[in-house]
Amino acid sequence: MNYLKKMRDYCYHLHLKSYLKSHPTQLKKIETFNNISKSILVISNTALGDTILSSSAIKSLKSSFKDTKIIFLVHKKLIPLFKDFSYIDNIIPFYGGYKRYFKTIKEIKKYKPKMAIILHGNGPQDIQIAVLSGCSFILKHPTKSNLKSNLSFDFTQKKQHTIEDRLDILRKINAKELYTKLEISKLNNKKTKDKINNYIKGKKIIIGFQIGAADTYKMWPLENFIELSQKLIKWKKDLTIIITGIQKEYNLAEKITKPFQKNILNSCGLFSIEELPYLIEKMNVLVTNDTGTMHLAIAIDTPTISLFSTTNSSMSGPHPSLINKHTVIQKDGLEVQSQPKKKRNNELMKLISAQEVFLELKKKLTHV
Repeated sequence: MNYLKKMRDYCYHLHLKSYLKSHPTQLKKIETFNNISKSILVISNTALGDTILSSSAIKSLKSSFKDTKIIFLVHKKLIPLFKDFSYIDNIIPFYGGYKRYFKTIKEIKKYKPKMAIILHGNGPQDIQIAVLSGCSFILKHPTKSNLKSNLSFDFTQKKQHTIEDRLDILRKINAKELYTKLEISKLNNKKTKDKINNYIKGKKIIIGFQIGAADTYKMWPLENFIELSQKLIKWKKDLTIIITGIQKEYNLAEKITKPFQKNILNSCGLFSIEELPYLIEKMNVLVTNDTGTMHLAIAIDTPTISLFSTTNSSMSGPHPSLINKHTVIQKDGLEVQSQPKKKRNNELMKLISAQEVFLELKKKLTHV
C-alpha cells in the first residue's frame, strides 16, 4: 500500500512539474503582491477541529476584503457546518486524497482565483490544487512540505496559538480586521431543534462528556470519566450527563452509562455532524479531550472544561482571550510527544484527577 501511495504521489508530482514548466511565470513571491484578487481560494480541508479553527481567519479575511469572493475548499463531511456561513461565498467539497482531484480543480478554476490561502491542508494535494487552479500567490501555515518552494512566503513556526498562525497569513496581505472568535453557521434549523429537545426531554442541568479523540494518547482514561460521573450524580441527583462521540465509540461509552442508566445518555453515533452543534448548545458545560468537538463547543459558546496533558493547550486549546468562559486543565505530559505516534499512550492523561475536574465543574455550575 505504501509503495502504491508513493507511486501515485510521484505521478501527480510529475504532472505538477510539467504544468509549471508550461506556466513559468504563474507563481509569484509575496514581495510583488499589491492588490487583493477578486476571488480567493481558501483551503481548510482536514478534520473537524482544524477546520473550525480556521473560521476566525475566514471571517477576518472577508471582513477585511468585503468585495472579494471567498471560495472555500472543505472536506465534504463538514459542509453542513458551513453551508450558511456568512463569510463564505462558494463552497467546493474536498473528497480526500486524490478522489475527484481534477474535477475539483476544474470547479475551482471557474472562479479564477489568483490567490490561495491554505489555513490547514493535507499535503501534497493542497499546494498542488492551488497551483493547478491557476493561483499566483499561495500562502500556507508553517509547513515542512517538499512543495513549499511553490509558496509565496515561507512562514516559520512560532510558539503561539494555532489561530494566530492562521491570522499571520492574513497579516502578510495587510488584512486589517482580525478576529479570534470561532464560528460556524447559525443554528436556526427548527426541525433539528425539535429533535434535540425531544431527546433531552426538558432536562435542566446537562453536562457533556466528549470521551474520544483522534489519537488515543489525547484521551482522558475511561475510569476517570466513570469516577467523575459518580461524584457528579452524588452531588446533584437531577443532573444529566450526555456522552458525545462517533458510532464506534458507542460501546466504550456504554461502560460509563451502564451503572447510571437514569442519569447518563449515550449519544455516540446518534446525531449527524449537522445535528451535533444543536445538542452541544443545550449543555451547561462540556468536559472534553483535545479534539474537534471541543472547538465546536467553543464556536457555539458552550462553556468547556478541556483536558490537556499530552498536548499543549496554549497552541490547540481555547484561545487565551476566552479563558473566562473556557477552563483549561493542563498537566505536564508533553514528553509523550518524543515517542513515535504509534507508540504513544494516554498514561500521562491520568495526571488529571477526577476530583480536580469535579471541583472545576462545581465552579461553573454555581449559578445553575
